[in-house]
Amino acid sequence: MTDTLDIVTRNVLWNRLISVCEEQANALMRAAFGAIVREAGDLSAGVFDANGDMLAQAVTGTPGHVNTMAASVRAMLAHVPADTLGPGDALVTNDPWLGAGHVFDFVVVTPAFLEGEIIGYLASTSHIVDIGGRGWSAEAASVYEEGVTFPVLHLRRGTALNEDLLAIVTANSRVPHEARGDILSLLSCNDTGVARLLDLLEEYHLADLVSIADFIFERSATGTKAALARAPEGIYENKMHLDGYDAPITLKARMTIGNGTIAVDLSGSSAAVARGINCPLNYSAAYASFGIRALLTPEIPNNQASLDAITITADPGLVVSAQRPSPVSARHVIGQALPDLMLGCLEQALPGEVLAESAGALWTLSLSGAGKTAFSSLNVALGGMGARPGADGLSTTAFPSGVGSVPVEAAEVAAPVIYHAKEFIRDSGGAGQFRGGLAQRIEISARLGEDMFMSAAAFERLTSGPEGRQGGQRGASGRVTISDGTEISDKGMYTIPAGERVILQTPGGGGYGDPAKRDRAAVQRDLTDGLISDDAARTDYKFDAE
Repeated sequence: MTDTLDIVTRNVLWNRLISVCEEQANALMRAAFGAIVREAGDLSAGVFDANGDMLAQAVTGTPGHVNTMAASVRAMLAHVPADTLGPGDALVTNDPWLGAGHVFDFVVVTPAFLEGEIIGYLASTSHIVDIGGRGWSAEAASVYEEGVTFPVLHLRRGTALNEDLLAIVTANSRVPHEARGDILSLLSCNDTGVARLLDLLEEYHLADLVSIADFIFERSATGTKAALARAPEGIYENKMHLDGYDAPITLKARMTIGNGTIAVDLSGSSAAVARGINCPLNYSAAYASFGIRALLTPEIPNNQASLDAITITADPGLVVSAQRPSPVSARHVIGQALPDLMLGCLEQALPGEVLAESAGALWTLSLSGAGKTAFSSLNVALGGMGARPGADGLSTTAFPSGVGSVPVEAAEVAAPVIYHAKEFIRDSGGAGQFRGGLAQRIEISARLGEDMFMSAAAFERLTSGPEGRQGGQRGASGRVTISDGTEISDKGMYTIPAGERVILQTPGGGGYGDPAKRDRAAVQRDLTDGLISDDAARTDYKFDAE
């Protein structure tokens, strides 16, 4: 009966599948215990066909979660074959090399049965605030110190939960109630997705997803190949430098474009380091692919076919292709820099069409109790997005991650912390014909008059800000200090003494084009709004306010 569906109905079904995923994601956000999931949307949700290939993803979520999850379902089914699964079963893992790159992210996969046969899978991923070990920091020397790793296991068999697995989670977590609740919220959101998927099939009198999957993959593959072909064939190379942990890190890419495909080799990047900022290749591939697709194929929905046109490789053992047991806790420091590395290659292929560099890695704010009161607070501080050809960069926007930040009110309710300030930083966006997005300044202290710990693992671009393009200037570099005068200069653990505040200034986005060519009315508007100073207007933009 599926073969008789017309083109309009097939497209409606495609969009309905995306709606199923979005309802799945919304269910996860409603059920999640952790504020980083509930408030900031640090998650992914998707529907897969019976082969484990991703058909559709939720709009809500992050590229790192979604694009790793696209490979996770097949990888998990390689460990637990589909023919051993029954109705109600659900699989789970937080293995960084099978899932989303570090032990804090759990992937849950639930098969959807129709008349006794698996017709697809619902999968979801989210961040669990604490899973034991050293907690969220880059201090571990191996993944074994970073928390408990679960291989692919049953989270549920039929209607029976795997209470042994959940007991291990709660025994090792500093926030056991929250950790258990967050894992079960993944199970609940998948159940919502399964129910909606089966309702959709019943509504359209479909027995399986085969025909609609063929339609989605064929259209996506054709559209992706055509879109990628817009970039001239050739080989393009780019490198960028990050602060690193003990020493600077080099990321290097060799991009080959041809025949409607793009292949990227990250070999030549720095070797894996002894602290937890290494990135498994699956997570590197997720963000590198996103950077390419964001520029060249933004209108084509994300699925297995659209991802298959892009391949990311690297020699093993690099900071972008870390091998077990390398520590990987803050892997997004590397992974979220890769879109800008890709865009630097594409700038050579399509000069004048590529946005400037953005702040890159989310600044994860991991605060915990260092005194009598035990607590764990997780939030993110956002930097500026790079300016685009024809438009200013977005301020305090999590590009390329896509998550939001936990609202101050929610963060202060969840943990004994006080946010004393959260504001734009004047002049932090790189000057240009189109200005880079502004960064933000945040001040935080403990509420109970006790010391607290802070992990600086994700504080990147402290040495130099994101580069501009086509004559645009760099965005401001980041800076982190403690009110007692301590300067945060590495990615270690710091104590914020009782009564003191931590002051964070995130990086601003790079500017695009010659600042002297910026529209005079736009400069005046930025002055009026307090986004730039009089000095910057005169010096960078050659503008004298009347």
